[in-house]
Amino acid sequence: MSSTDGYEQHPLLHQQVRDIVSRTEGELMAVTRQHYGDGRIVRIAHIRRTNGVEITTAVGNIERGSAPAQTAPQSTTTTTTTNHQPRR
Repeated sequence: MSSTDGYEQHPLLHQQVRDIVSRTEGELMAVTRQHYGDGRIVRIAHIRRTNGVEITTAVGNIERGSAPAQTAPQSTTTTTTTNHQPRR
C-alpha cells in the first residue's frame, strides 16, 4: 500500500528493526519512496536510534530487531529460619 506523497505503510512501522548492513537497531519511523529521473523508485527506511539520531537504509536491508528490554519481574524473597542447636 502506498500513497502519492512518497510515504508507505510497512508491517514493521514503529517497531524495533535492524539494518543488516550497519547492524544499527532502532525504531522504524517511516518508509518513503525516492523517484529518480531514469524511472527508478528506491524505497528508503528511516530508522531512529535510541540516541535520537535517524539513519536511512534501503527497505530490503531491514529485519525485525531485538525486542525492547523488558523489566524483569520482581522476585519475592523467602526467608528460611534455621533452628540452630548449640554444639555439645
